[in-house]
Amino acid sequence: MNVEYLLPIICFWRTISTEISKHKENSPAIINNFVSFIHCISYIVHYNYDYNLDYAVHMSIGFFIYDLIYIFSNLNRTCQTQTRTQIKNDLKQQAPFILHHIAGICLLNTALTSDANQQYILYSYHILEKSNIMIYISYYLHKQYAEYVRLNIISNFMQLIVYSYYRLIQLPLYCYNTKQLIYQFHFTTQFLIAAIYCMGLAWSYRLLIKNIANFYIVWSPTRSMKYSSTG
Repeated sequence: MNVEYLLPIICFWRTISTEISKHKENSPAIINNFVSFIHCISYIVHYNYDYNLDYAVHMSIGFFIYDLIYIFSNLNRTCQTQTRTQIKNDLKQQAPFILHHIAGICLLNTALTSDANQQYILYSYHILEKSNIMIYISYYLHKQYAEYVRLNIISNFMQLIVYSYYRLIQLPLYCYNTKQLIYQFHFTTQFLIAAIYCMGLAWSYRLLIKNIANFYIVWSPTRSMKYSSTG
């Protein structure tokens, strides 16, 4: 990991956030969602065109560090202004993202320091980023166009399909086809891969529950006229 790369990259992501906020009068969470989406697309494009992947990995590590700073700064503000119960709820809500980012930094750093592991980790990371695309789109629609219920229900369903396919089908299949290589990884790397898969499994379950609830909304005989007339 090249620290000389990381410091300017962290500043770069902060600059992206600042520039978006100048043109979009949205909450910091929505702006950060824009930044996350830009990072996601950036890595996918870099990987598909095999363009300067070493720098692309540093861009992702820098993004994770930037996002951790954003998360901890929000938690710090919560500690200063909210009740203990609210602090615990916020920490519980952000804990999966903190663990995810730390695991991502460790795995990407392994890709930089081990040529033998690099191809596997970068392709797996490519799969993970593709699974995230609909998360950012759904979040934006939910926050900005909550009144369009049908649109949000369709978006949630697409999020479930895309996320579950890449996390629960394509990633395990790739792991199975390269299992001999995985057996040679350090135990820590194997553990992080398993942890990220379990996070994907848990999030897919949450998405499934949300879509089941949406199904009952769609077919409920008492659904509102607002629902029937929007989207």
